[in-house]
Amino acid sequence: MLFDIILRNLTQRKVRTGLTVFGIALGIFAIIVMGSMSENFNQTFETSFSLTADKIRVFGSSGVFGGSVTTSKAAEVRKVPGVKDAYGLLMAPLEEGGGMSFGGNQIVGLPPEKSQTVLYPVQVKEGRFLMRGDRYETVVGTSVATQYNVGVGDRIEIRDKYFTVVGVLEYTGSFFDATAAVPLDIAQDVYDMGDMVSMIFAIPEDGVDGDLLAKRIKLSVDGVDTLSPSELEEEAKQSLMIFSVITVSAAVLAAIIGGLSVMNTMLMSVMERTKEFGILKALGAERRDILLMTVGEAAIMGLMGGLLGLACGWVVVYGMNLWLADKGIVLFLITPRLVAVAMLFAILLGTLSGIYPALRASRMSPMEALRYE
Repeated sequence: MLFDIILRNLTQRKVRTGLTVFGIALGIFAIIVMGSMSENFNQTFETSFSLTADKIRVFGSSGVFGGSVTTSKAAEVRKVPGVKDAYGLLMAPLEEGGGMSFGGNQIVGLPPEKSQTVLYPVQVKEGRFLMRGDRYETVVGTSVATQYNVGVGDRIEIRDKYFTVVGVLEYTGSFFDATAAVPLDIAQDVYDMGDMVSMIFAIPEDGVDGDLLAKRIKLSVDGVDTLSPSELEEEAKQSLMIFSVITVSAAVLAAIIGGLSVMNTMLMSVMERTKEFGILKALGAERRDILLMTVGEAAIMGLMGGLLGLACGWVVVYGMNLWLADKGIVLFLITPRLVAVAMLFAILLGTLSGIYPALRASRMSPMEALRYE
């Protein structure tokens, strides 16, 4: 009975209900789009970190990518007790004018005989890894292969030099997808880096604590600083948290504006139906019934807005990912967690926005309400 009354009240004011639902849907749409971007970055980081969690980063004391550590330092790091292996890596943007931004295609210069070790546990889906003696050969990730439309045996241009693709990595959902691995000495020559590398990867021996070994390396080798797996995770999580706060805050602001439209609609509805509430109370309706009816209307509008916003957001995200797939990029990821949060937020937004109008309606005196015109 109560539900029938709620539906009747909503359908009697189709335009106002529709505009209110649209306002909430706009906010939920923003949450889905911005939130899916944040979810994608978070998953990419988590996958990337899990694939390199056993490695200690060693870089010049001037900072990560400072270009102040040389290949010879890898030999010094390798001599530190507890270090199983160490090798230099050169990281650089693949595209001319590109930066070291999260999500951009990157060149990874590495000792070719260490190719499988560096990329482990990622495997090649076709072709092979780099080997000792390779010169202008490269192993590319799936995003690079898709964007440049290359496979094993094809050639790819990097800074006016042509490299033959000898392997394509399997898809991982990590930064490996956007890399092109080339021999370290060739990368140093192409990017005019001399003997410099971006960092040194140090692999601890089995059973050795990574954090303690990182401190030992820092004390044992002059002119270097280290980043242990736990420190890297902490720094990256802080950066991702800032990004998430910025993106989600903008979406939540849009959703709150939608909530204000619900409150405005419900207040206008209460004023218009003052006499109706008086009749219901005179017929025996209790204060609880009025509260449930008014809050129920707001909650249903929140649910409808949430479903509409979710549907529109999914269509846009799916379309954008489909379009970006041609460029080898995945930018959005809708997760069950994001859907649950968006729908819960929509329903709570509608419900909370209807509480004040509901309290106002439930406090009306039957006699005053019946006299209201």
